[in-house]
Amino acid sequence: MSEDLSGPDAPQVSIPDIRDYERINAELVDHLNAGHTRVRLVGAEGQRFLAAGLSGPWKGVVDVEGRAGPELAAGLNAPGLTVVCHGFAADGAGRGLRQGRLVLLDNAGDGLAYAQEGGWILAVRNVGHRAGLNQRGGVLIVLGGLGRLAGERQSGGKFFTFRDRLGLHAGLGHRAGQLLDLAGNGSHLEQADRDLLAQIAQDAAPWIGDAKSLLPAKQ
Repeated sequence: MSEDLSGPDAPQVSIPDIRDYERINAELVDHLNAGHTRVRLVGAEGQRFLAAGLSGPWKGVVDVEGRAGPELAAGLNAPGLTVVCHGFAADGAGRGLRQGRLVLLDNAGDGLAYAQEGGWILAVRNVGHRAGLNQRGGVLIVLGGLGRLAGERQSGGKFFTFRDRLGLHAGLGHRAGQLLDLAGNGSHLEQADRDLLAQIAQDAAPWIGDAKSLLPAKQ
């Protein structure tokens, strides 16, 4: 991405001052429509549906600063948008994500990426139970530990993680899609999957730092 990720002039949306998620998201959309390529949602204290349901042609980054409530970026349908959560993300982050990207830099709750359809989601740290439940498409990457039932009823898409970090009953009811192991820096993966991970690592490089080395590089 070419946009400035550190400029001090990025507009801020003060979550505690607004509180209502519909108004918060409406103000966020106003900034994106005005052409801003970076918007900060500051002061999150468990508010739900932050950056959820967004659909548009924007290209940029939405930083969520603080503790995000349930359903962060749920239903996101904006292929040029990256939502980055700098604090804990509660249950259901990325639910039904269709297009776009979600980067979680701290721990996340249960049901991460439930019914994901497209785009990609990268969780750098630990996530709760049932990550990737009913995943239908897209790419889900979890670099930390996982709770029970990861990949339950997966019917599509790609779910990358470290197999030795999976909790109990991973892949229960698996129907289609792939649950792929990142062990050994992914040396056993198909080249297309390695290339895919390398591209995601490149896109996420401004935020994931050393975690980038956990993802396979192109050969």
